[in-house]
Amino acid sequence: MKRVLELTFKTSLEKTFTLQIQNPKADLSSDIVEDAMNKIMKLNLFNLNKGELVSIHSAQYIERSTRQLIK
Repeated sequence: MKRVLELTFKTSLEKTFTLQIQNPKADLSSDIVEDAMNKIMKLNLFNLNKGELVSIHSAQYIERSTRQLIK
């Protein structure tokens, strides 16, 4: 099963920006994720045409599984 941590931010232009992190640890607490998102915003790492990251919108794990039907 593949796991992705999806971090979504609100921008200064009232849009959203989503960052997907592949293979994150499974046991991250909401406090740890929120702290990381605040650090990402503070560092201003991305040059976006959607505006600067200004607040946290959401964070979630997404898990995907694949079942092969024909080989």
